[in-house]
Amino acid sequence: MSFLPPPLEPVRPGLLRTVAPVTRPTVAAVWLLVAFAGVDPIVPAVLLVAAIVSLGLLSGLPLRASARRLAPLVLAAGGLALLTLLVNPTRADPTVPTLAVVGPFRVTGPALASALALGLRLAVIAVSSLLVFGPSDTTTFADSLAQQWRIPDRFAYGTLAALRIAPFLAADWTATSAVRRLRGTAPRGPAARVRDLGARMLALLVSAVRRGERMALAMDARGFDAGRRRSRFRPIRLGARDLVVLAGGCAIAVLAAWAGTLTP
Repeated sequence: MSFLPPPLEPVRPGLLRTVAPVTRPTVAAVWLLVAFAGVDPIVPAVLLVAAIVSLGLLSGLPLRASARRLAPLVLAAGGLALLTLLVNPTRADPTVPTLAVVGPFRVTGPALASALALGLRLAVIAVSSLLVFGPSDTTTFADSLAQQWRIPDRFAYGTLAALRIAPFLAADWTATSAVRRLRGTAPRGPAARVRDLGARMLALLVSAVRRGERMALAMDARGFDAGRRRSRFRPIRLGARDLVVLAGGCAIAVLAAWAGTLTP
């Protein structure tokens, strides 16, 4: 049992797997900046199409597993878009033309555009996040952050260590439940389980704090807080492929922004 889903393993060669890990979040940041710069749904729609094509052709990730991983986020984006459509302030303005009436709700053109823009932006965030973190493992990502972006080693590898120990929280939760059943103190009934939830969460918090203290001492013992320049066991360098991906990503962002200016 684990709180985190298993990582997606690439099943075929892909261009995004061969570039430095920091190249992908750089392109994703440009895309998100362009997607949130305007209110037109055309811009995030173009970026979403580009992200889906990149996921299928350039990432090397399994498409079926990727779709299952993205399904909850896409459903959440659709739900927020529907809520925006139904409760948009323009529905109370009688001067705005009505497109449709859904029960007590009045659907207008600006409300539809706002809902589409919000849903598409959230979908772009979901697919871009998978493109950023999916093609490479967390260790390589932390190495690239420390080498290319000059993030302090203590922060970069501390985050990596936190991600590595997060699945152990589920094991601690299961062990706590087993110990309570063994001692005969397991709660009986829904009300008792709710009352017992706070005690179990406290035990889980204590376990997490102790594990974090041991991890911090281990990192200090390995010189992560020495303040000196560290050597690199896995050097990562930027190359021609990184420039191609950066140029292509920026070109797609410019194309999306230009497409947004064509709509009235």
